[in-house]
Formats: sequence, structure tokens, C-alpha cells
Amino acid sequence: MTRNLLTLGFLMLAAHLLRSPIRAASPDEVKTAAERSIALLQKCGPEFFRKSGCVACHQQSVTSFALAEARSRGLRVDEPVAREQVHVTITTLEAFRDRLLQRADHPLNSGESTGYLLMGLAAEKYPPDETTDVQILEMASRQAPDGSWTAFGHRPPLEYSRVSSTALAIRTMQIYGPPGRKEALSKRISRGRDWLLAFKPTSNTDECFRLLGLKWTDADPKLIDAQKAAILRHQREDGGWAPLDKLSSDAYATGLTLYALHHGGGLATADPAYERGVGYLLQTQLPDGSWHVKSRSFPFQTYFESGFPHGPDQWISAAATGFAAAAVIDSLPPK
Repeated sequence: MTRNLLTLGFLMLAAHLLRSPIRAASPDEVKTAAERSIALLQKCGPEFFRKSGCVACHQQSVTSFALAEARSRGLRVDEPVAREQVHVTITTLEAFRDRLLQRADHPLNSGESTGYLLMGLAAEKYPPDETTDVQILEMASRQAPDGSWTAFGHRPPLEYSRVSSTALAIRTMQIYGPPGRKEALSKRISRGRDWLLAFKPTSNTDECFRLLGLKWTDADPKLIDAQKAAILRHQREDGGWAPLDKLSSDAYATGLTLYALHHGGGLATADPAYERGVGYLLQTQLPDGSWHVKSRSFPFQTYFESGFPHGPDQWISAAATGFAAAAVIDSLPPK
């Protein structure tokens, strides 16, 4: 009897310790961790493009999200490299202009691919022009009858969700929509919002982008709060979030979740849940500045080394590092 009580007491104490807030990192610790990640991402992004000829959401676009947050906090950013990546992104989009005008099928046609690339440009404050007009008009025309946009392919977690595809399509139309098409695009945005309102998320990616989409479309604050609460309920004992209920916490899900909770749900970075999430990220960051996430994508592309660590897992790990770095940086006070 006594042994059982001692065991029960030990388990209760362990559970309490696991649930207790993780020690908040000092600003210097956060800054050092973030700058390691930024330096690695900026080093490998150009190398990925040189070897593939491809502007990638996981290498260029998500990196731009982190760079935007870094600038707002006064962290070091290699601006010449950042400008180069904007240049290769817009040059790539220009190369497909005629094909898109002709409605030729191409991966850039999806809400996710176009959405990530244009959101990356927006993070770098690239102004609207004829090239972004073409992207928006072609992408808008691919809205499904139910109001959603399809994903590029089955490449979880970055490119497979109709929710992220729809939310990104909506946001890029708001930012880069040609003024002359404002009325038509507003109708598409409204239909996309209605679809998001009716959708029941089944994964972390769906939950996060539904929250962002509701915020971007000025949905009822009560609905936004309800979606935020649903996400917070999924926080694990280690402070992180998992991409699926059956999987463990990882940096991609945790970084994306914190980014969505803060930018979409208005969660303060001083909130205990946010601090615990940042604590998980700082504890799992590797010395080179990266986070390692195992790939769950069907490997249909030829593998090559881009300079980012983690071998066959490097592309999703790069995206995870971008989202995680952005979330960690957001915990710093603005410059």
C-alpha cells in the first residue's frame, strides 16, 4: 500500500513538473539561436537554387518569413543575399508568365505554390507589378466550385492541405490583387472564407491555416478565439505540437503553430503556452542552427545536397527551421 502511494505521488509530481512553465530564455539566448538559424538558411537558399534552378517554398519563401521578423527585431540579416533571393524568385515567376496566361498546367498554378512564393515576396516588401498580376489572375481562376483551392501535391506537411492552399490564395489576392479586379477577387475571397468556416480540421497544418485564414478574412472574433483555443488544447507536455495526433512533437508543427497563434490568433508571446513552445524549440535546436524533421513526403524528386543538413530530410527541415526561427524571433521585443 505504502509503495503504491509513493509511486502514485512520484507520478503526480512528474506530471506537475512536465506541465510547469519552461524557463523563459533570455533575449540574448533567443537572439543567438535565431541568428544561427538565419545564417544557415541564407547560406543554403542560394545553393539550392543554383543546383535545382527552382525557387522553393521550403528554401526561399519560408526563409523570407523569418527574415521579416528578424529585421523587425534588429537581428543580423545578409541583405545582399536576401535581395538575390527576391531577384531569383521574381525572375522565375516571369519565366512562366506566358504559360500562365495560356492556362498551361504547371505546379505554380496551385494556391500553395503561388501563395508561398508571393507571401515570401510580400515579406520582402516586393511591390505589385505585371508579374504578380499574372500569378494572381491565373491562381484565382483555379478556385474550386466549393470555394477552396487544391494543393500542389501530396507532400505533407508543406504542400498537401486544401486549407493552407485556400488561406494562402486568399491572402495573396488581398496583397497583390490588381485593383481593376478588386470586385471579382472579393467575391472569390468571400467564397474561400465560407469554405474555411465550414471546414473541420484534421491535422495541425489545417488547424493553423484555418486560424490564419479566419484572421485574414476578418471573421467573427469569437470564431477566431474558438479556433485558437482548439489549437492550444493540442499542445504537448514537452511544450511542442505534433503534425498529427499519432506523431511526436516536431519543430515544423511547433514553429508553424506559434506563428499562427501569434499572427492569426493574437496570442501574446508572453503567454505561458507561447513561452513553453519557444522553450521546446530552443531545447531541440541543433548547434548548427537547424531543426531536424523527418520527411513524410513521397520522394518523387531526385535527391541532391543543397548544403542544408539532414540528408533526405533536409528540405522539410529547412522549412521547419524557417517557421521555428520566425516563432522564436517573435518572442523578442520589437526593435
